Amino acid sequence: MGMFDKVNEMKDKAEGLAEQAKDMAGKVPGGEAVTEKIDEATEKASELTDKIPGQGGE
Repeated sequence: MGMFDKVNEMKDKAEGLAEQAKDMAGKVPGGEAVTEKIDEATEKASELTDKIPGQGGE
């Protein structure tokens, strides 16, 4: 498995965990704020991953 494959695998796992965390946060009072923070972090991670040469970025 190449480095990019490993990065993509880790990114997929992180996205799945983020979705699970958002589901859980939605079930508690004030969870909307947590959900927003998770979305911000997920977006930032995607931006950083996209900057890896050969991964659709630069």
